[in-house]
Amino acid sequence: MRKFSFIFIGQFIACVAFSRVLIPNNLAPVGLGGVATLLNKTMGLDIQLMLVVLCLPIIIWAYFKYDRIKLYYAALCYGVFTFYFGFVDAALPAFITDPIIASVTGGIMLGVASGMIIGQAVPNGPEAVVGLYLKEKRDINVPTFLMIVNMVIIAMAVMYADLTLIVYSVIANYISGRIANAVVIGTRRYYVVNIVSEHYLDITRYIHNELNRSVTFVQSMDTTTLKKKMLLKTVISSREMVRLKEYVKTFEDDSFVYAIESASILGGGFE
Repeated sequence: MRKFSFIFIGQFIACVAFSRVLIPNNLAPVGLGGVATLLNKTMGLDIQLMLVVLCLPIIIWAYFKYDRIKLYYAALCYGVFTFYFGFVDAALPAFITDPIIASVTGGIMLGVASGMIIGQAVPNGPEAVVGLYLKEKRDINVPTFLMIVNMVIIAMAVMYADLTLIVYSVIANYISGRIANAVVIGTRRYYVVNIVSEHYLDITRYIHNELNRSVTFVQSMDTTTLKKKMLLKTVISSREMVRLKEYVKTFEDDSFVYAIESASILGGGFE
């Protein structure tokens, strides 16, 4: 139930951003909605009808070639968005304002909407299904694929919008991506930290007692001196990273610390 609630709420926010913020300010939307807008601006075709026509080939292809469960969610997301467009366009007033304000507002709204849906581990439209297929079959990164597709769609908007508005459209697309990432993975950053030091017991006690984190010992060897040393591995937040580095500095020796940002964490006391 939670998943469906997020889909319906997220697509409503996306539809409002699309039809009441971006389009009235002549900013270029992305995805199939951007293609539908292009056809509307250049040929006068109905946007809602074009949304339906454009998705059908992808849905038919994916039905025979791809995961039908993912296709179901993609079709649901897209169908809800298309349904909302029919009455949001008539029920809510257009938010016509300065282009930079429109690009920021639209980008934030689309980012929140995308993050809500992607956070439920479902594709938020037919183009996402194509991206997932290419990831599995050709090892093409999904965000990279969508970014390229969206940049092409925005570039095509030169047919009905001037270059300044296209730049604002790129800004809206960038903001949307950043906000979506923040919604999905959160604003906190965690690091896998590796420490080589002769004071490994003191550092371990500090991590346990002051940071309330666990530590793993890995027996290692310094290839320069051929001496055995203990490698410490732990996962901590960015704030804890600052505190740990300051503590290690107090030893004033050759203690070595390096960290790698973690893309995902589950369990172990982490939220």
